Amino acid sequence: MRLVAVVLAVAVFAASVALYCDFIVSNYSQLWRHTDEWVYRAAGLLAQQHPADLYRTLMGEPGKEQLPFTYPPFAAIVFGAFSWLSFSAWQLGLEVLGVILLPVIALLALRIAGHRGWRAAALALGLSAVTLWMEPVYWTLYYGQINLVLLALVLLDFSLPDSCRWKGIATGIAAAIKLTPLVFIPYLLASGRVRAGITSLLTFAATVLLGFVVLPTASAQFWTSRSAQGAGGTQKMVDQSLNGVIQRAFHLNPPANTVWLVTAVVVGAAGVIVAAYASRRGLELLGVVLCGATGLLVSPVSWTHHWVWCVPALALLAVGHARPVRPAPMRRRDRMLRAGGTALLLGVFFGWPDHALSVGPHSAWFPEGFLRRVPHGQIGKTEWLEYTWRGATWLLGNSYVVSGLLAIAGTACYLWATRNRPAGPARGGVADSGPGTAAVGDPAALSGLGPRPGRAGTGARTA
Repeated sequence: MRLVAVVLAVAVFAASVALYCDFIVSNYSQLWRHTDEWVYRAAGLLAQQHPADLYRTLMGEPGKEQLPFTYPPFAAIVFGAFSWLSFSAWQLGLEVLGVILLPVIALLALRIAGHRGWRAAALALGLSAVTLWMEPVYWTLYYGQINLVLLALVLLDFSLPDSCRWKGIATGIAAAIKLTPLVFIPYLLASGRVRAGITSLLTFAATVLLGFVVLPTASAQFWTSRSAQGAGGTQKMVDQSLNGVIQRAFHLNPPANTVWLVTAVVVGAAGVIVAAYASRRGLELLGVVLCGATGLLVSPVSWTHHWVWCVPALALLAVGHARPVRPAPMRRRDRMLRAGGTALLLGVFFGWPDHALSVGPHSAWFPEGFLRRVPHGQIGKTEWLEYTWRGATWLLGNSYVVSGLLAIAGTACYLWATRNRPAGPARGGVADSGPGTAAVGDPAALSGLGPRPGRAGTGARTA
């Protein structure tokens, strides 16, 4: 039975990947672009050859739109280690890495939730077959982005038990490549893991110091001016951050910046507090997903492909946290919440087929989320269709942001309503055969019913 389940899961994932490859090959000229990968490779070359020009030069595919490099200097150092490869090798390598990372990410998410063994592996493959077609994942692969790599680093960190001395390092490295994962440092501190939080902060600080040693001029430019510059394109539909929503509402007029700063502080604090409380309740995956969504909400810009946190979110809703070996029956309310949450997540983030891609004289199926069905684009020198959104169109055009805010508010209400329930399993995805511990691969209620084998910081958790 186990072998059959694993083989079936492998076959489903392989079929999904084969369909994706066929789709890319059939529409090669339109889909094999990897716009951002041009910037990564060019930044790596500049860091080695003309480091002072790293943040002064526009980069990109010859004859196409040229873009600035917006990542920290440490990222340029990392990209420089692979700059000797041809761009074709970059394209193929990052595409294959992204597809391979999908089941790894799903498995890490399930591990954080307390699931282990062959069932977790089979579930991870099945989930990956679906998440490959979710819009943030699809567009990450299309642009040649590194969002899946950063997500894997963070989840790898949180899959480690709190007693592990290395916990925090991978998150610090992810934040050094792209600043958004910095939100996990206050999350670690607020959830009582001070050592891991300090480790993450020191790791990040070490990468900043390395940047000043290797790229002193570029580092001075980034940390004194470039990092403080406003993000461009926030009026566009594809910017799904609080800043994007506010800038569109104010038509990019000056009051928007002040409103965004106040809103970002309030939402950021609320998101981290709710996520930390979920973690203290033993719902670590819920806390990690909420913290990741909070980082996307308060970031100055969060393009749609940054929202790859929908992958562990789907694992959370579809499988849940591990329950005790002999769990109480899942409450009807919990089943309804998880079913409704899964439907909402897929509705918002899945790339539904649409005749949107022109290939010669024909039109091909192209996966697009409902978000892209709203009117969008520039209609004048200073006017955009995004400024005309009202009512349902506004909700759909900002659906990623609305979903993130609903997740924070809904979780806060749920945790308060269930505050008298026993805590869930220990953090770090620990499960053993003792009474009251998490059952490997057992589908679970979102509430994480059942006693925790040990409190945070005790010897009850093992690697």
